[in-house]
Amino acid sequence: MNRFSFPRTLPLCAPIQPAFIRHFSGWHLGMGLPQSLTGLLPGLFRLGEDNPGCRRAALGMALWGMQAHPLAPDMGQWGVSAVNLGLKTDAALSRIMILNANLPRPQDSEALDTWYALARQDDRSLILRFLTVVLSDPAKGSGWLHHVWQDLIHMGRPEIPKAALDMVSWNDTALPLKARMEADWAFHCLPSEDALPVIEGLDPATWGLWRAYAAGETLLRMGRKGEGKAALAGLWQTIPWHVNLTLKLYDLFNAPALADSAATEDAAILAYSWNKADLLADTLDSLLRSDIGKAKVFTLNNGSTDHTAEVLTQAMQKFGSERFRIETLPVNVGAPAARNWLMSLPELRAAKWAAFLDDDIVLPEDWLLRLLGPVQDRDDIGAVGCRITAAVPPFSLQSADYNLFPTPPAETEPGALPNRVLLFDNCAGSLDTGMFTYTRPCLSVSGCCHLVNMRSVEKTGGFDLRYTPSQFDDLDRDLRSNLAGMPALYVGGLAIRHIQHSSLAKSRTAKQIGQVMGNKLKLDTKYSDEELTRLGRENRLQLWADLEQKTGYLVDRMGQRA
Repeated sequence: MNRFSFPRTLPLCAPIQPAFIRHFSGWHLGMGLPQSLTGLLPGLFRLGEDNPGCRRAALGMALWGMQAHPLAPDMGQWGVSAVNLGLKTDAALSRIMILNANLPRPQDSEALDTWYALARQDDRSLILRFLTVVLSDPAKGSGWLHHVWQDLIHMGRPEIPKAALDMVSWNDTALPLKARMEADWAFHCLPSEDALPVIEGLDPATWGLWRAYAAGETLLRMGRKGEGKAALAGLWQTIPWHVNLTLKLYDLFNAPALADSAATEDAAILAYSWNKADLLADTLDSLLRSDIGKAKVFTLNNGSTDHTAEVLTQAMQKFGSERFRIETLPVNVGAPAARNWLMSLPELRAAKWAAFLDDDIVLPEDWLLRLLGPVQDRDDIGAVGCRITAAVPPFSLQSADYNLFPTPPAETEPGALPNRVLLFDNCAGSLDTGMFTYTRPCLSVSGCCHLVNMRSVEKTGGFDLRYTPSQFDDLDRDLRSNLAGMPALYVGGLAIRHIQHSSLAKSRTAKQIGQVMGNKLKLDTKYSDEELTRLGRENRLQLWADLEQKTGYLVDRMGQRA
């Protein structure tokens, strides 16, 4: 018997219904974050007035959303609506739904600004003093807990979010919610073997769906794949409409291929750096420890004035001069030109894949084999990327797959900057819950660690120098590759640890922010309405075809509860 089974109170529901495709422009993009669910729920409930299938999906999504994100704004309201439509749920959870629906959210702009500043410092005593004030308020404490919770987990200091839970004035109605948040804390902050008993201790009548998911993911992290897969399969049979869960479970039954060592002859590893010698040294050390087979490494010292030259020389001694090459430029030419320089080297002509690495990452041993595996026999993929996370626990997400909202670009209002390339960033700096460990085609992947198909470069050209010094040059190249019929592939089962964050996150000064905004303007004005409409349409068709194929496989294997 599955230890993480739960009461089957939800009505049977088909995993994909025509209404999902017809009425929801973004269903296929994913639903790994609470705002994705609350964006879909209003439409599902409206359609459910006349469509029994949508009504069943609405009840399931409301129940899942409340259990997975119990403090998220609007989630309680939709839970209450589901109960009013006939959802059978535990009395304790029904009371928590009402509590959530009436939860005051932080409105004090000065307090909000204070927290924003504190969360980016490392002053434990000031943080705890602030939390004591806002969390102990019986009326507002739970609302503040939701506002600060993700920041607290991101800090990587487990004692602080644990202390925060004890500061909230939990009444009897809210005690099951405290237990749920303690399990959330354990899931993100404790070693998996210590987190599992806390998750298992939750009442399955109240939190059964999330309990099954969190336990399944924790078991996977412990290497107990069979048990983890069983828990997730049982959950999928109840909420088979969940896009991320469907994709994740499919990969558990059909693990993406791992390339053999011979395939590494098709790859050349490229890295460039400017004045980050110590970070580069750590990156190259992790590269040396990884299995790169017969791939050669080509590096570019991009006008560095620190000790980058010494770091590269030492690396060449470790790798051997026959497989490690150093190019040196007298000035920093920026990221697009550095990438183009490396791809133009004569030795790259024989390579099928150029593997670009940032100079501040930590590579797992099998990174190259896992990126090459799914595309060994494919020439139609323009780039291959993976999940990018922070470098220290709890390994918060920096990026997953990028896709377009399939809506024509809106006309820019007078006096406003255009915002025409509407990307769906489906993890948005969230905690890594495991919901993005899937493989699927996509519009673009992070340039932090990715393969570029040299055939796509032949079709579309290299990286656009207009994006110098950096920002959006890799996205722009992926857009051109998609227009040439070569989309990207996301291999989310592979995680790369990234020391620093995205260009937007690193921008601190007005000059840096202006540079990012300027490059975004270039991106938004480069493509015609027709090109962007076509990209959105084709991206949508690819994602739906992938989802339907994988859903069909799971239905055939496990049966369909509808």
